[in-house]
Amino acid sequence: MLAILDRLFSRSARPAPATGRLTPEQAAAIAARAAAGTGTATTGTAVPTRTDTGLVWDVCEVAYRSGWRVFVDDATGAPGPLGRWGLR
Repeated sequence: MLAILDRLFSRSARPAPATGRLTPEQAAAIAARAAAGTGTATTGTAVPTRTDTGLVWDVCEVAYRSGWRVFVDDATGAPGPLGRWGLR
């Protein structure tokens, strides 16, 4: 029983992190260029997400009153549409 619980909660049982062509820093820089017109062109946090079509980077920046989110395609390096969110 303890061996089963250990496998469930150990790091070795978790799937390996998604890696791709872009680094997190490169994906964040692409997203920051896409979000430059929002007035908050700082670098966001990039998290890799595996989808049916491949790997995309979910880059978002949390800021008071003006956050943004961009998905960057790992294969092409093209940013998706800019999404704005936050407290208004």
